[in-house]
Amino acid sequence: MSSAASGSAAGDSIRRHSRSFSFASRLLPAAKRGDVERLYAWCRWCDDGVDAAASPQAALEFVDLATEDVRRIAAGEGPVAAESRWLAELIGRHDLPLEAALALLDGMRSDLTPAAGFHEDDLVRYSFRVAGAVGLLLCPILGLEDRRDLPRAAALGMGMQLTNIARDVAEDWRRNRCYLPVEWTDGLRPGGGPPDPRQVRQGVRTILDVADGYYAAGEAGIGGLDPDSRLAVRAAARIYHGIGSRIRQRDCQVLHERARVSTLGKLRLFALAMLAPAGGDRSTHLDEPARRALATAERLVSECGISVQG
Repeated sequence: MSSAASGSAAGDSIRRHSRSFSFASRLLPAAKRGDVERLYAWCRWCDDGVDAAASPQAALEFVDLATEDVRRIAAGEGPVAAESRWLAELIGRHDLPLEAALALLDGMRSDLTPAAGFHEDDLVRYSFRVAGAVGLLLCPILGLEDRRDLPRAAALGMGMQLTNIARDVAEDWRRNRCYLPVEWTDGLRPGGGPPDPRQVRQGVRTILDVADGYYAAGEAGIGGLDPDSRLAVRAAARIYHGIGSRIRQRDCQVLHERARVSTLGKLRLFALAMLAPAGGDRSTHLDEPARRALATAERLVSECGISVQG
């Protein structure tokens, strides 16, 4: 796979699979946008390799292959899968924390053996692995200099993932998965017919409230990015947060229609992002939910083996 072909395929992946992320990525300079698209394409390849596998065993074999490729890249060797070259190219230009790439794959591996009952700690750990870790991988590309802001990047990714989970309850249920914690839903578990709408609304309402703390903690670190990266990240955060607002407007009823932000809505949120103060730094005051979210993100980053010391 040539570098040019890789870039073209990566850009196509983000445009096909994530309108919101694609919209925000256009605000980046061309070189950064290309690298963000490569990272997204690698993450998407990993995700699709699990979801589209012919069997659980085939999915496990795929995750093992992708994991071994990350280890080969870390050792300075060439990866086996052509798609892993997206990640290898980025490693060649940026000091990406490969512990985060391995955490992402651990999250996908956990999907192969869904828990009988998902709990709050399972939720935050899963959100860190599949999205907070992506925030960590993006940091070197977007110019984060102060490693103390890494947990904030993880928190922002976790907030977005919590929104995704709230939006995709019906889709996940069809796959016999439910990421809404049982303690937030009066014991809701997948299997045995359609989910109870009341229990779903209860869980979705709580997960969106929790997500608010992660968004606040994450946005407080945007000022640590390169100036030419900040607007794109802030816009992405506002658009995903806007999906949560749409869900709330519908009384958290997510079983029959997937919440979206219209193009006009994205433009409005983009305008608000432009008007936001350029700040968002470590000294920003955080309320109690945001402090709890940041503390959780800090713990998970540490457990992942990534240092936040300069």
